Amino acid sequence: MKQNKMLKKITFWILCVGGVLHLACILILSTVPPISRDALIHHLVIPKLYLLHGGMYEIPSMFFSYFPMNLDLLYMIPLYFENDVVPKYIHFSFALLTAGFIYLYLKKALDRIYGLIGLLFFLSTPVIVKLSITVYVDLGLIFFSWVMLYYFLKWYDTDFRLRYLLVSGVFCGLALGTKYNGLILLPIMGVLVAMGFSLKKNGRLEKSETFKRNVNSLNGIKWGIVFLLVALIVFSPWMIRNAIWTQNPVHPLFDTLFSPPEAALGEEHKEKKDPQNAFWLRRHVYGESFLQTLLIPMRMFFQGKDDNPKYFDGKLSPFLFFLPIMGLIPIRNKNHAPKKAHKIIFFCFSVLFILFVLFQADFRIRYISPAIPPLTVLSVFGLANIMAASRQTGWRQKMIRGSGVAIISFAFLYTADYIRGQFADLRPMDYLSGKVDRDGYISRYRKEHPVTVYANQVLPPDAKVLCLSLGDRTYYLNRSAHLSKDFYTRKNGVYTESDILKKLRKYETTHVMIDKKVLFDWLRTLDAADAKPFLNVFQHHTKIMYEQNDVLLLEVIQP
Repeated sequence: MKQNKMLKKITFWILCVGGVLHLACILILSTVPPISRDALIHHLVIPKLYLLHGGMYEIPSMFFSYFPMNLDLLYMIPLYFENDVVPKYIHFSFALLTAGFIYLYLKKALDRIYGLIGLLFFLSTPVIVKLSITVYVDLGLIFFSWVMLYYFLKWYDTDFRLRYLLVSGVFCGLALGTKYNGLILLPIMGVLVAMGFSLKKNGRLEKSETFKRNVNSLNGIKWGIVFLLVALIVFSPWMIRNAIWTQNPVHPLFDTLFSPPEAALGEEHKEKKDPQNAFWLRRHVYGESFLQTLLIPMRMFFQGKDDNPKYFDGKLSPFLFFLPIMGLIPIRNKNHAPKKAHKIIFFCFSVLFILFVLFQADFRIRYISPAIPPLTVLSVFGLANIMAASRQTGWRQKMIRGSGVAIISFAFLYTADYIRGQFADLRPMDYLSGKVDRDGYISRYRKEHPVTVYANQVLPPDAKVLCLSLGDRTYYLNRSAHLSKDFYTRKNGVYTESDILKKLRKYETTHVMIDKKVLFDWLRTLDAADAKPFLNVFQHHTKIMYEQNDVLLLEVIQP
């Protein structure tokens, strides 16, 4: 007995030390200037533009400015003080909050040791590590969706106390207001609320009590509707904003549904496009078979790679695949046995969310991130099942316990190797030691940055810069920046010099930043007649101010 108590104490402190080391690594990796793609395109850009403008305003050239911005608005606070590292810590704080709620749940269901294992297992998942050191919003979506599930289970366990359902609905609405991917929560939770209520209530009735069963089913639908209404009310400010600006509350999603046919067609000739569903994309872009696409929900645990869309632009842990399977087996120790319904809910939620994402145009690990906390909890249940089997004696007990310890060790070593790779890629000590300054560090990773620095030095304050072929990265440009999504689009099936000039001078453009290599690579795909108008425009209507790393800063010659 004393030996087990001492072993638990040692395990507890080992896990605490591991947590502190993990926190230290995240804080160090986060101290470098933002270089992540979406931060420079969206999550820092729009708040910065709002601050420069003095408030929220419509930015038609940036379609992502219509996305919900619950977390992005928080980033405005440090950006007001010209600090763009603190937004990383704000984002990471949502990972810590999620881990805290995972700990609370597992501590009650199992014990504090398993709670700490779940906390660290979640924080050390490679995609969570990556998100923890970037200015994205996915960790906010994860937190809101997990707390939504947490209070949904409280509603279920307390025989359907209304306040828990309302709190769950509020957090669902906050998830919707963080990222459009949260819209997947609406159909899933609507079904889970309705079915959870009716199945539990009907489980207490005899099969012959048909009328009461039907009443419970209708009441389940009623509570599902209540949940959805609460979530949509919390989400409504973003829908109202977009409805005022674009007549579509979820713009740019479902534009063909909300826009009249004439507006949808527009004035310009629309070229016929191939269907951009997941199966077409996987076959024609990545060369994968139908079976390979169907196996993505399994492949994602093993084949994920950062910054590689073919391999889902992120990395999970294989243990999130194997251990949840073990977690679905009932734990033999009745004192610590979590309710079977919880496991079924976690499993159904995770599977449904992953399947919804599978049928989107592109599959990214980040898009299924709300499924990670329930998969983490199921993994800890699986580990608890393995350890519960060690109550046998002799060599079997030692072998089973050794297997459990090996799984935990390999899982954390897997993450340690990933974090080592992040230190090798980001090289934060070069920046912290002063070996390289801020602009030099950013220039290592973003080829356009030297030209951006020059533009910030020489362009007049009222300059309006059109950014082309730069991956939409405009955060570090301290002048009015805009994009032109239709710059490379034909009008009536052809390119003309007058139309290109019209697009070039859109938004009263005074300067252009463009990646020359990307431009000419694209021009080489056209025939001579189509390429000539572009060459004429850039040759006769602009002049080069600066060039570095194949990125040009051009001044538009006014007529």
